[in-house]
Amino acid sequence: MTSLTSADATSAPAGQRPPPVAVVPVRRYGRWAAAALVAYVLFALGWSLWHNPNLDLASIRQYLFAPSILHGLAVTIELTLVAMVIGVVGGVLLAVMRLSDNPVLSGVAKGYIWFFRGTPLLVQIIFWGFLGALYPNLFLGIPLTGVVFGSVPTSSVIGAATAAVLALATNEAAYCAELVRAAIISVDGGQSEAAMSLGMSSGRRMRFVILPQAMRVLIPTLGNEAISMLKMTALVSVISGRDLMTSVQQIYQQNLKIIPLLVVASLWYLLLTSVLSVGQHYVERYFGRGFGAKPSAAAERRARRRAAARAKAEPSPALVPDTARETVDDREPIIRVEQAWKWFGSTDVLRGVNLTVRPRRTLVLLGPSGSGKSTLLRCVNALERLDSGLVEVEGSRVGLREAGGRLHELTEAELCRQRVRIGMVFQRFNLFPHMTALENVTLGPRRVLGLSRAQAEAEAERLLTRVGLRDKLDSYPSQLSGGQQQRVAIARALAMKPHVMLFDEPTSALDPELVGEVLDVMKDLARQGMTMIVATHEIGFAKEVADTVAMLDGGVVIESGPPEECLVAPKEERTKAFLSKVLA
Repeated sequence: MTSLTSADATSAPAGQRPPPVAVVPVRRYGRWAAAALVAYVLFALGWSLWHNPNLDLASIRQYLFAPSILHGLAVTIELTLVAMVIGVVGGVLLAVMRLSDNPVLSGVAKGYIWFFRGTPLLVQIIFWGFLGALYPNLFLGIPLTGVVFGSVPTSSVIGAATAAVLALATNEAAYCAELVRAAIISVDGGQSEAAMSLGMSSGRRMRFVILPQAMRVLIPTLGNEAISMLKMTALVSVISGRDLMTSVQQIYQQNLKIIPLLVVASLWYLLLTSVLSVGQHYVERYFGRGFGAKPSAAAERRARRRAAARAKAEPSPALVPDTARETVDDREPIIRVEQAWKWFGSTDVLRGVNLTVRPRRTLVLLGPSGSGKSTLLRCVNALERLDSGLVEVEGSRVGLREAGGRLHELTEAELCRQRVRIGMVFQRFNLFPHMTALENVTLGPRRVLGLSRAQAEAEAERLLTRVGLRDKLDSYPSQLSGGQQQRVAIARALAMKPHVMLFDEPTSALDPELVGEVLDVMKDLARQGMTMIVATHEIGFAKEVADTVAMLDGGVVIESGPPEECLVAPKEERTKAFLSKVLA
């Protein structure tokens, strides 16, 4: 038995990589034996088929490229592509309707899915093929009024090919709807909240954040659906459609060469499914970026070129405070919370909270978990709506407007404009995993503020440089440490040029060694005059940065004031007990 000696471990000069340790791999003879057995069986099967006179290779070669076979193949490809495209688009619409809060839209989607999944596809094909027997003419007019603008014979509009596409597409849409819905709900809810905090509308959130991540789950199942659709096109023969299998059947019914012609059909189907599988692989790799999938060689080359160009460029200057808001009256609060109540069922999370924050000041919220700190921040950014009381930012009520003596909900567009002014950094980072650090920071400015790509990227590079991440612009969140991810999240929020910044325990999910990275950025923001509300357990940070400290417990502010009072000489026993535990 041998072992490594101290000489082996120190053979390399100091500071240089030592040679790798020589390790004898485990010999997995069982796996090699099983692989050899499988290979032998497959070879024997192929040998027996190739030398079987009943296979009739001459007939296979004769009909493989026969004009009727190729025509049926073209029809199969056309039906598959058109039906899948329509089915996927319809499935996405149905899935969004199914998830809608509108009971009418949700009910219509549920009914559609119930009907088309509950009846056989063969029946649906026959129905569309013989629709003219039920409705001899198609009318254009106003339903239930007798007003008709015109009519045409059904058979002139819906032939066999159109009926086949309609049947296959409408059936596929029902199945795709549930696949899309499952993929959408698999995306973490924090992703939607992060997009909301940037002021993105529901449509933009779905397009740029939710669906790209859902595609990673959706693509494998859609690949199966496409392959199934390829083979289900054979059912159109019942309405005189002519696909690949129909062409094969017509030939072997005449010459009785069933096996050779079935082999011809199988070869073509195998070729088509192989093409679909290769395409699925590349689409999966595209939507898998940021989730551990290896980037393509072209993407790596682009990243290296961008990194080289930035290395040659001069470092971006550090940001300075926004002088456009230096004339704000410090005597008037920029944030006002009065008698704020929020409850979930029978649990009161906030119970009559009163707070004010003046411009260019920092309020630190302290308190145990469950005291209401995060809920209060979410109410300030309209991610939650108060059940009673009010929250105002820059004199405007958050999430509501008063008209005619009554309170009305803001429209989505108004709510998005309000959120743009209020930046938020989450405890769990909530970066978009399918985007690089640069793309995370540029998303809001491009899609909400309307900046060009060049403007947004220049500003994003400046912000990421400021938080010490100039060399990580092309890195995905999965390639960054926790501290780096949180600094990207801060840069993402700052890119929207907010008037107020909210921090929801930004260091609680970090290792102790990484906490300082994030706190240094927050201290810099405070020195530059950013108005901030910070929920944290970092007492040292609160002493150094806070203008006001508020202690929450049970949804109530039990003590507030300057840090030298609340943190050094607290009046309340609950505050003393909390500080003693945190500092211990």
